[in-house]
Amino acid sequence: MTPRLRIVAATTMTVMTFAGCAAPATVHMIPLGTKRIDTTAPLIIRVSPDECYFWVNEQEELSVAMRSHSRSNFGKRFEKEFLLSLVTKGLPAGSGREYRMDRRTARMTHDMGFRHTRSASLSGILAIWNYRQDQLLRGRFRFTAKEQSYSVLKGWNGNDAVLVVGEFMAVEDRARGERLLSRTEQGAMGRETPQGEAAAR
Repeated sequence: MTPRLRIVAATTMTVMTFAGCAAPATVHMIPLGTKRIDTTAPLIIRVSPDECYFWVNEQEELSVAMRSHSRSNFGKRFEKEFLLSLVTKGLPAGSGREYRMDRRTARMTHDMGFRHTRSASLSGILAIWNYRQDQLLRGRFRFTAKEQSYSVLKGWNGNDAVLVVGEFMAVEDRARGERLLSRTEQGAMGRETPQGEAAAR
């Protein structure tokens, strides 16, 4: 096999691997609150989404959505799920671009058994590359977000700051991606509504 054929074969195998089960990502969340610190909770929360998709919508916005989910032997209430969606303003002129993130860019939900949080970005940076190169979009992000927690008595409340950093490789799949994105925008988290803007403030 010639060197060129080896490269083609390796690229094909990579695409086939990710196309079968979607691409991986890694996300780290670091609480930034200074009023109190939990002595038992992890200092850094790490999740590894095993679904990650990208697509372009009618407004020519590049969108990314990812999900991780783990079942529990103790029932549905103890299952864990993480969702993150990113919506940019504009498309890359070439294979890569850096975006300044604002209050509309990111939406995130995290269910950890009996603990539920949701977050909206405040500011940050998103870098993407490999756009339209080999069916895999690569990216990294770093942003601060406002996080709220859910309780039965108070509903959604809180105004905690969190730093979110991560990277991803996404496969192109609009249908699956939009299903995940819509779930991150439920409740008061919509990007196009006054409630969504308020949730990010």
